[in-house]
Amino acid sequence: MTEKVLDSTSPLGPVTKNLAAMLLESCARAGSGPAVAQRGADGAFHATDWRTFVQHVGAVGAFLEEAKVGRQGRVAVWCGNSAERLVAELGVMASGRTSVPIFPGYPADFVAQLIAFGRVSALVVDTVARLQSLPASVLPKCIVLLSGESLPGTTKYSDVVGRAWGRSQLEAFADDVAPHELAVIMFTSGTTNFPKGVMLTHANILSQQAALAQLWKPQPGMRFLSYLPWHHSFGGLFERFFALSSGGSITIDDSLGRNIELMLKNLKEVRPHAFFSVPKIYAELISRILSSPEHEKEFFHEDLRFVFTAAAPLPINISDVFQRKGVPVLEGWGLTETSPCCTLTTMSLARQPGVVGLPIPGVSLKIAEDGEILVKGPNVMRGYFDRPDLTSAAFDGGWFKTGDVGDLTPGGLKIVSRKDRIFKLGNGEKIFPTPLEDSISATCRYVKHAYIFGSGQDAPLALVFPNYELLQSTTVRPEDAHCERPRELTALRACLTECMDCLNKHNATKINRISRALVIDRELTVDRQELTPSFKLIPRSIESQFGKHMRALESGQDNAFPDDAQLIELKEKK
Repeated sequence: MTEKVLDSTSPLGPVTKNLAAMLLESCARAGSGPAVAQRGADGAFHATDWRTFVQHVGAVGAFLEEAKVGRQGRVAVWCGNSAERLVAELGVMASGRTSVPIFPGYPADFVAQLIAFGRVSALVVDTVARLQSLPASVLPKCIVLLSGESLPGTTKYSDVVGRAWGRSQLEAFADDVAPHELAVIMFTSGTTNFPKGVMLTHANILSQQAALAQLWKPQPGMRFLSYLPWHHSFGGLFERFFALSSGGSITIDDSLGRNIELMLKNLKEVRPHAFFSVPKIYAELISRILSSPEHEKEFFHEDLRFVFTAAAPLPINISDVFQRKGVPVLEGWGLTETSPCCTLTTMSLARQPGVVGLPIPGVSLKIAEDGEILVKGPNVMRGYFDRPDLTSAAFDGGWFKTGDVGDLTPGGLKIVSRKDRIFKLGNGEKIFPTPLEDSISATCRYVKHAYIFGSGQDAPLALVFPNYELLQSTTVRPEDAHCERPRELTALRACLTECMDCLNKHNATKINRISRALVIDRELTVDRQELTPSFKLIPRSIESQFGKHMRALESGQDNAFPDDAQLIELKEKK
């Protein structure tokens, strides 16, 4: 296989110098419009206007200087999304310090390891309880507490932003911070080993925004309803900085992506111009929308310009609903190491399944001889924090090795699988697990995750994990009129057998037909470290937790299946 290269068709153009300058430019465009809003104790959303917002961001930066947190000092940010967290983290980055965001769901002992690894100079944390869960040995001298509670040795956020600092300080940072300086060290999801700290500069982040401005032409005042977590690149880099750089308004969605009815209520109130989410959430939303004319009218309001999806392919039946409503579904691909976006689809209503678009301005792609996707551009990270060995291994002649396998099509890049997940059957044929896993969860909404394996076997095998929220729901109606609506595991096994038989029947490539599967009587969780914080599968953990299930399935010893599993035997296509 020869190498294939695909360059962006457009030059990048000018890039804003740093994040402080970007915020000042956005404030000038947005004026007294809202910058961020969140729900208050009275149940209503309360907004902070752009002028106050930039004053508070400048105040945080000035406080860090007064607290002797040096330039390029690292500040751990361990909390959920909130207006206070947004201001504090931007104050860190805009002032030339480096934010180190940490997933709020991590256990305290693991957070302590990340803080120690990052050798942080300061800590932003939301509650006393979270702070007190950490060992004193890892706590820095400078701690900002967002909740309003008091604790000796900490500074309250309200005291930080309430002092006579502000916009003039941000203007000084805009003059002083260089584009190549670090803005954030964002930990990867950790699907293999200890998370890697991806070092991204102001230029990395803002080159992305210059590209999006060129492609999407955002207007000041655009409304965003944001539930995607900010410790992760999709929400924390892509959505959040697009909203900020366009002079938009971010309303923090307190549904957290878990309470769909609350999300629909928030969508009705906020009426976002653009909405960013993942396929599972779109499936839940569309299910409720199609069963309620009121919800349908509220979601597909006249101001909705587009929706954006990432992380996995959006099922065609979901995409078709948006197409009928004239709302473009945009899709992209990238990694934390690429700030994160490398490719985007266009505003066309027509979509090609599996194709994630063309390179954004300034970015080039190359398909290596083994099918791995390589990337070059201003969005590519500086490297991995404190791991020069991993940094060196991640590049090949200046090209970043993404670990994804793909191909270039007339419509753009097509993603095939993760390189480290590919395995061979007993006959030597290669299996790409990701598309098979996606096809199972896309076919049956009552499946939350599927895991494909079977190295050396005659055919691929699967572990299937249910979506208990939907199995137990009394309000959500099936999308398919022929669906029997399973209520428990035995019923799910029965209807899933038919669905997977149908998938096999329509799979023209015989080697990709799944022969046997186990339905497991529990969901995968982040807490057990079976999923990353962005809900990707962690293969080493799944294989450790469910090794007995996998060995029984591989050996064909039906009497060896654990009690929490039910077997699916699939018919061979004639």
